Amino acid sequence: MSSGSDMQVFAQVVESGSFAAAAKQLGVTRSAVCRRVDGLERRLGVRLLDRTTRRLSLTEAGETYHRRSNRILAEIAEMELVVGEFGGEPRGTLRVTSPIMIGLHRLIPVLPRFLAQHPQLRVHLDLSDDETDPTLSDHDVALRWGVPKDSAAVIVKVASSRQIVCAALSYLERYGTPATPRDLLTHNCVLMSRLGLMSNEWSFVVDGRPLKLKVHGNYVVNGGHGNYEAVIAGLGIGRVTDLRVGEDIRAGRLRPILQAFEPEDAIPIYAAYRPSALVPPKIRLLLDFLRRELKTVTL
Repeated sequence: MSSGSDMQVFAQVVESGSFAAAAKQLGVTRSAVCRRVDGLERRLGVRLLDRTTRRLSLTEAGETYHRRSNRILAEIAEMELVVGEFGGEPRGTLRVTSPIMIGLHRLIPVLPRFLAQHPQLRVHLDLSDDETDPTLSDHDVALRWGVPKDSAAVIVKVASSRQIVCAALSYLERYGTPATPRDLLTHNCVLMSRLGLMSNEWSFVVDGRPLKLKVHGNYVVNGGHGNYEAVIAGLGIGRVTDLRVGEDIRAGRLRPILQAFEPEDAIPIYAAYRPSALVPPKIRLLLDFLRRELKTVTL
């Protein structure tokens, strides 16, 4: 008998709470289950279960074996599922996490095409501007602004974006349009905060040299959507991703300013996934799809 099948029998006994209940679940006799557990204990040289006439309980060794064997059995099940996908249409659930702006304005608009192409797949999408699950223990794929720091994940560039300095026409008509970055020092700027830190240092290029300018304003918000709503309402000048304001600029609701001073480098958007010798086909399909669909936004 294999060690793997012994693990499965033992796990079923623990889950069911008795030899008789485990035997019923496995479709075998109670004596067969007892023999398998007894053989496992003899082979390991330790007692895994304390047996009384009324109940079973795990020994300390049994708790350790049960905890680790559960992980092994889960990995075996995942491996069999992954290998099985190579022979047919991938199925199951893709768990994806993404910053809110990327999710709302780049990912969600293209997901219907992906799901139509792969009807056996489901997507569970977690939108958050905080970097949740950095080790990807709960997600298959994570979209991130920029290169993830101190991460063991595999990363693939799928898109890029720019931060556009812009303002509503109502604000510019009232306070004027800045001609140079330093003119921002006399304007009200919408500021972002994240994890308790305020981001008020904006990057420009002046006379071919980088300039980091600390701007000021009377409104601070901790999310990209609140930042956008403040700018569109005319509260002040803001920096908003082109993923969000492209349509507003084309429609004339917002006006980009200081474009001649924008940094040349776009902000990369990466997809990260756990390193593995065998990448599940559903993850490869999603990554290939995102590389095709999430093109650089141009205004």
